[in-house]
Amino acid sequence: MALRKNSLVRLWIVSCFFISQNCFASGKKFRETLSLDTDLSIPLTWLHPDSTSTPPRALVVLQHGMMRNAEKMMALAQSLVDKNIEVVLPGITDSQAMDPLFPELFANAFDKKLTDPEGRTLPSRVLMAGFSAGARFLSHVAGLLRNKQRDIRGVVLMDPVIGLLPEQQLGPRLPIPYFTILAKPSRCNSDGNAFPLFESGQFETQGFRLKTASHCDFEGKSSDPLCYMFCGSSPRENSEVIKTFVTEW
Repeated sequence: MALRKNSLVRLWIVSCFFISQNCFASGKKFRETLSLDTDLSIPLTWLHPDSTSTPPRALVVLQHGMMRNAEKMMALAQSLVDKNIEVVLPGITDSQAMDPLFPELFANAFDKKLTDPEGRTLPSRVLMAGFSAGARFLSHVAGLLRNKQRDIRGVVLMDPVIGLLPEQQLGPRLPIPYFTILAKPSRCNSDGNAFPLFESGQFETQGFRLKTASHCDFEGKSSDPLCYMFCGSSPRENSEVIKTFVTEW
């Protein structure tokens, strides 16, 4: 299915006005390191819902973009936690995200994770949600984890940025739902270089392009003026549209 741009945009713009503006209101944050099969390790930031009576509905692996860090995705992570979803944010470096071998290293190590830092069993249902180059990275990880029989329920691609080399493209399309939301072209998303994949139907997905959205809108309230200076400004409601799109899966 080719990317739809008009009807879905109107739907999500209307719905964004009916969601909570509350941010950083609940949940517990933990940090740990994930040891890889090499001598490398990466930091993981976990956000666990407050509820003790109802287990989390799912686990979302939320990956930040290039030249950014996990803290820049914290507003979106909090929105997921408010929906009783556990979130883990890997601290992948830029060089690791571009390394064609690194998705397998990460998937092998993450597949061994059965509990969070407090010893709670992780939800079996997993959603991969990546921003910018992080979207491309997690699209590869999703396939690797699914091959290991992990219950990957879907992949959310937030303004993905791809490269010129074959290994810098999106990972193989899996028989699971893919959801995509794109911003206006800018230097921060390589002039929207992933858009032709979706518009042509070459990579089947559902979603839309927000024609007034900045690349920074995917970070929401966690973004900073420097990002908007380089990537362009946008109406405030775009971040709410994106938050709705990701949290109401």
